[in-house]
Amino acid sequence: MPLRPLLPAVLLALLISIIVGVLAVGRDSGLTLGIALSLFAAQVVITLFRINAPVWQGTSANDTDWAWSNTVLAALVYAWAATGMFALYSLTGLYWQHWWQYGLAMALFAAAAFFFAAYLLGGRGPIPREKALPILMLVTAAQAAAIVVGLIWLIVSDKLHSGRQDWAANHIFVIGGIVLAIISMVSLLSYRRYLATSQLPTS
Repeated sequence: MPLRPLLPAVLLALLISIIVGVLAVGRDSGLTLGIALSLFAAQVVITLFRINAPVWQGTSANDTDWAWSNTVLAALVYAWAATGMFALYSLTGLYWQHWWQYGLAMALFAAAAFFFAAYLLGGRGPIPREKALPILMLVTAAQAAAIVVGLIWLIVSDKLHSGRQDWAANHIFVIGGIVLAIISMVSLLSYRRYLATSQLPTS
C-alpha cells in the first residue's frame, strides 16, 4: 500500500504528540510525555506494516515503492524528533544546553533521508532505483546497528533515570530510536522478500 493516502494520519499523530508533549513537559510529567510520543510511534509502526504487507505477501514482486515509503517514514521520524527537541526545550521552562545541537542533527538526518527518497528512489537520480536500492539497504543496516548500540548505551548508562534536564530528550531518543530500528528491520526484511520474489520466473 502506498504511503500517500496514509500520510495525513501520520502527520496528525505527529502534531498531536508534539502539542501534548509540550504540555506534559510543562507539567513535569514524564509518563504523559511518554504516552504522547508513543502515539506518534504507534501510528508510524501501523503505517509501516500496512505499506510492507503486500511485499511480504508477494503481491508486489517487482514494485519498489515500499522502499520510497519506508525512507519517507524514517525521514518523518527524524523530523518529528527534531521538532520535539525544538518544541520541548524552547516552548517550556525546561533547559538543556545541548538540545539545539541534537535537534539540528535530527533535522539534518531528516533532510538527508528526504533527499535520498526524492532524488534516488524517486527516479530522478543518476542511477536507476533498482541500483539505488542496495545502497539504501547498506545505509539502513548501518542505521539499525548504530541505533541498537545507542539504545543499549542509554539503558546501561542509566540516562533514563538520571533526573537531569535531558530527561525529555531521552524520551525522544528512546522512542524515536525504537521506531527507527523497527523501520530498518522491516525494510531489510522487505528487501530480502523483494529479492526472492523478483527472481521468481514469470509465466
